[in-house]
Amino acid sequence: MTDTTTGPPAPATATGSAGPAPSGPPGTSVRDLGKLRRLQRISDAEGFIRVAAIDHPENYLALFDEDLSKVSDAEVVESKLELVAAMSAEATAVLVDPVWSFGQGVLSATIPPYVGIISGLELLAYSPAGFGTETVVRPGWTVSKLARLGADAAKLVVFYRAELDEVSRAQRELVASLVAECAEHQLPLVVEPLWYPLEGESLDDPATRAARGDAIVAAAKAFADLGVDIMKVEFPGHVDSDEERAAAAERCAALDAAVDVPWVLLSANATYEQFREQVTIAAAAGACGFMAGRAIWGDGVGRHDAERRARGARTAAERLRELREVLRANGRGWQQPVAVADTVERFAADWYV
Repeated sequence: MTDTTTGPPAPATATGSAGPAPSGPPGTSVRDLGKLRRLQRISDAEGFIRVAAIDHPENYLALFDEDLSKVSDAEVVESKLELVAAMSAEATAVLVDPVWSFGQGVLSATIPPYVGIISGLELLAYSPAGFGTETVVRPGWTVSKLARLGADAAKLVVFYRAELDEVSRAQRELVASLVAECAEHQLPLVVEPLWYPLEGESLDDPATRAARGDAIVAAAKAFADLGVDIMKVEFPGHVDSDEERAAAAERCAALDAAVDVPWVLLSANATYEQFREQVTIAAAAGACGFMAGRAIWGDGVGRHDAERRARGARTAAERLRELREVLRANGRGWQQPVAVADTVERFAADWYV
């Protein structure tokens, strides 16, 4: 029977042997060792997860031309790998797509061997008005394939509103099935629930802004309770005033208390300066990192000359370096390694059987 328990490793809470896997997070049983190793590969030595996310689909192409048919695969691959090359030295992992950056990044060695690889399972429906909210798994891009290709984690975006009972129930069922599949292949699963407005809602309304923050916390708990390994979350508030920053800090603390797995921030539509402040607040509450995209590299993408592109790539690396220091100054890593002496109790001599 496959152990489907997920979450971060913890200090000695159970002994490890070749017998039945005890209930507990990765690292507490032999059967979770592969998942633990992959979690370590996307983290730094302090347990921080610092991911440069460049898996963006057609919205990335739109930065080159509003007419997507005029954007060639070659210029997208060149742009993405140019940024990956610059950002890899300052990231613990890269979040890459299967179309323009995963295979190309590995084949060209642009993704260094010491940098982890994460890829999204979802197929997003993009239009100039935004993304569709249906949860669709990309055909042909499976958990087993990611594991075979050497990925260190799989990610799933879920546009989630708990009020939509039938839709949200189906989304939770999908995630539960992926949790089991990822456990079988020892591949950590990252889930990214995204809030979106329903008819009549506007973020100009303070009540809607507050409800959104509460919904982000509730969604993180709902998916973490299903056994997801890492929650990738939106910042549950705003940083436009001292009052909003205080409220956001309270929600970040509530989120940390509600989930027992590592959680990291996505940058969404924030500017870099806003995102840096969000990471500061979230790290102080318990977030162990970030998986950030356009706030990091947005200055360098488009049909720019070589000098501007190079400057944008340098800026992206500098921002990642600065965010690392923000995490160190304000946060704590997820990993609590087991003492060498304790491993003898955890893993008996026949553990490999």
